[in-house]
Amino acid sequence: MSEVVEIDAQGRIYLPASIRASLRYTKFRVIVDGEKLVLIPFKPSIDKYYGIAGRPRYTRPEEIDEAVRRETEEALREEVR
Repeated sequence: MSEVVEIDAQGRIYLPASIRASLRYTKFRVIVDGEKLVLIPFKPSIDKYYGIAGRPRYTRPEEIDEAVRRETEEALREEVR
């Protein structure tokens, strides 16, 4: 994919919708390589480590509430002993 774009007076580069639609990211690291500008997607750490711990045990708010209730009851029982 290739497009001709311009830099405005404020230094902004407008990317056409056809290019933006194909990109997953909205933040980029810019590298100047001679007369070229290279845009490298900036991936937050969360993207890099997402899923490393496996699937979440609870996904719905009700499941989380129930787990909190159970764990609280268990902690209180342990405290009473």
